[in-house]
Amino acid sequence: MPKSQRPDGAVAGSTMRLASRYYHLNTGHARTGQHLHWAKGRPTAQCWWCHCPTQTRDHLFMMCLEWKMHQKVLWAEVQKETGRWKSRWKIRDLLADKRCGQVVLDFLTSTDVGRLVPPLDGDGARGQASEWELQERREEEEEQEAEAEELGAAGGSGAGEERPLIPPTPSFLASADEE
Repeated sequence: MPKSQRPDGAVAGSTMRLASRYYHLNTGHARTGQHLHWAKGRPTAQCWWCHCPTQTRDHLFMMCLEWKMHQKVLWAEVQKETGRWKSRWKIRDLLADKRCGQVVLDFLTSTDVGRLVPPLDGDGARGQASEWELQERREEEEEQEAEAEELGAAGGSGAGEERPLIPPTPSFLASADEE
């Protein structure tokens, strides 16, 4: 495979869901207000976090008030890696630059950019979640359960110990029963 066509190692080494969000952002098919409005998934292209009239990749990476602190970290790291500050970048170039792959993945990990699409409010609200949204919720719950199991196994109180289903009776209640 030619060197120019090899996938970014940081992205290829990340989780499938995170890499998917990255590549959706890279191709312009991410869950942004603008794309979902174009695809007729939402009545407007408005940002659901800061209510800016149009939610685009540029807005999410540079201007959205919800992610301001995360953006500062992102652009400080990008400047460290490349020597170029935020005003010198277009998001398409940022996502294509292999030096910035891990930094962008860190930003995506710490935010819901490209992942979370809240339900519509008011007249345009759908009564039920779509199959796609239900699948997304199931996958997120499975991820959380897997993380909880890993944490339980790594930081548990001991191998083979199980917590009782019914906790022991507190001492002040036990003394009341004896009287």
